[in-house]
Amino acid sequence: MGRNGRSLHDASLRVMSLVLLMGGVGFCQSDEQDTDLPIFKRNYSVLNFIDVNTYKEIDCSAENYEDITWYKDGLRFPFGWDEDKLEDMGISLDSQNQTLTLRRAETGTEGNYTCVVSNQNGSIRRDLELRVIANEWIHEPILAFDSHCGERITHIGSNITFTCKFFIGPNGDEAVASWYYEERSQLEGKESQLPQGGHHHHLVWIYMRELNYTRYEVPNLWMDGKLLVVSLDIFNVTEPALGTYVLMVSNGIEPAAYHRITLSSRHRMPNGIGQFPIKGRQKIVP
Repeated sequence: MGRNGRSLHDASLRVMSLVLLMGGVGFCQSDEQDTDLPIFKRNYSVLNFIDVNTYKEIDCSAENYEDITWYKDGLRFPFGWDEDKLEDMGISLDSQNQTLTLRRAETGTEGNYTCVVSNQNGSIRRDLELRVIANEWIHEPILAFDSHCGERITHIGSNITFTCKFFIGPNGDEAVASWYYEERSQLEGKESQLPQGGHHHHLVWIYMRELNYTRYEVPNLWMDGKLLVVSLDIFNVTEPALGTYVLMVSNGIEPAAYHRITLSSRHRMPNGIGQFPIKGRQKIVP
């Protein structure tokens, strides 16, 4: 075969390697390619839309290959970024270079991705356009119902953890959460009218410390995918620690979300309310 014929043949193979599966149409490969060149294991789509902060895997798994090289907008991996930038953006390759993982897609990860799979006989490639949709979040945080964020019953002297998860939208770094104890007496506290209740309550801001033989710890906020995780650890539960706790979560959009959790004992309901710390606030960990 002459040079022109060989070039035309190679070009045909490259065109075939870019055919994407849509509507059940298969990936085109010639008989020669099946025998000599690498073969992709899975089908894929040429255009992907995902929401900001969404987990995404770009698959380039293949058989009969020796090397896989990744490009974004024409730049070879690591796409012009240093290791710290890759870590901040949540971008990584698996040990065999077959899967590119975006742990939390953002506008900077949007672009055209290419993987080139090669062996001694030649190479094939895949091109994928990734578009990240930064939808405007117009809601206050929304509670994702969880068994550890409702009414709890425990034993005096035991330890217990409240764990609540909220959808907060794309601005996770602006999230703030605070835990309060809802007093029913006239002890010093913060008076507030919560939207859900319609009544005035004396709220005392909980912070990490020990009081009335009960110790509180407020772990840092963290993200579980799209969910903000807020926790309160209570150690050595005493009768004054029983009652209603109020969690306030804000994502910078008014109004904030409030959620009540009732803690009671299997043997006895609380008959008095002790003093609780007044200061404390959580900031999200990037």
